[in-house]
Amino acid sequence: MRFLHTADVHLAAAAPERMEALRAVCQLAQDLGCSALLIAGDLFDTPENAVALRTEVRELFDSFDQEVFLIPGNHDAAAFQSGEYYGRRVYTCSEKASRWEVEGVPLLGIPYLPGRQGVDLLRSHACEANSPLVVLMHTNFFNSSLSALYFTEEEDDSGSACLWDNDLLDLPKTYIALGHWHNPTLPPVKINDVQVAYSGTPYPISKGENGARQTFLIEVAAGEIGVKGVEIPGVPCRETASFFFVPGEEMRVLDEMGSFLEQRADTNVILDLDVAGWVESLSEDACAAEVELMVRKYRDHWRAVNTGTLQITGIAELPGVALRCLQFLRESEPPDCLALEDCSDPCLLELAQEVCEDRQHLYRSALSLLLQQMGRGK
Repeated sequence: MRFLHTADVHLAAAAPERMEALRAVCQLAQDLGCSALLIAGDLFDTPENAVALRTEVRELFDSFDQEVFLIPGNHDAAAFQSGEYYGRRVYTCSEKASRWEVEGVPLLGIPYLPGRQGVDLLRSHACEANSPLVVLMHTNFFNSSLSALYFTEEEDDSGSACLWDNDLLDLPKTYIALGHWHNPTLPPVKINDVQVAYSGTPYPISKGENGARQTFLIEVAAGEIGVKGVEIPGVPCRETASFFFVPGEEMRVLDEMGSFLEQRADTNVILDLDVAGWVESLSEDACAAEVELMVRKYRDHWRAVNTGTLQITGIAELPGVALRCLQFLRESEPPDCLALEDCSDPCLLELAQEVCEDRQHLYRSALSLLLQQMGRGK
């Protein structure tokens, strides 16, 4: 018995590439011999898009043989509250959990619910279901040992749907197909007899959704659950490249950017250029114009190149302490490696020699770290 897990498609009438990614996922489910496709929430970006695209989605699901099980996410909950029809082999839930079964394997669908409501449903239904169990949830999944990283007294997000690792310790053999976070969990998190994973978005829709787009193939056999990631064919990757300007090194940074755009070009990659820093030999406008010119030159070599807002600032805006550090770095000399000839540590001697041979690199690295701490510019 095979299932394919995806989530967070965020279908929108203005973004047809997301529908094409969903078509690729459906085709992948068929090619892998899956009995069902699991969509763990946010099939649509908004309820309005659900209305606009319902017919196309229904036709898509009806064109494939596998069953489709999907749950509402926080973006599209209203699209499923009235029992809308999405195809003859499509099963949904609305505001309550739904229990299904595929060839003897129990499935549990839990919609996006604030706070701990989803966890309560999970635990109550899991105790009644046969093992192994497959669950769909749209929620935040947190590691209790890192709880301080998630919530602070000033910004408590505890009203959002949340699932903690400790909630899973005594559950039967289960795979939880998660939606809500947009990058895949590789490998799935294993907690006793439970495996948990986010599939991520089938098509990268925003900065930070980097790497190959994944689905998870779930195989249930002989009372065991096997899970492995499977890349979605034909869908572009998204990557981020960062460049930081330091005073006096503007042309070198521009050369490095040009070399990267030319040599690393890939028509299957959406590139997000993260450009920031401080300039001296070029004005802010001139530096920004050089970056834009370079991007136009190589844009056709990539699936897309996004620059966002360039955060480039003139050196006159540097804080006083940064200016003093800048002056100190420019005037300082590297250590004399000959003074370390008697050093018993060969690594230290080698380091001193490298500093002498490439003082500019050392200066630039130190200055870059300093200025990034002082701020990224405008």
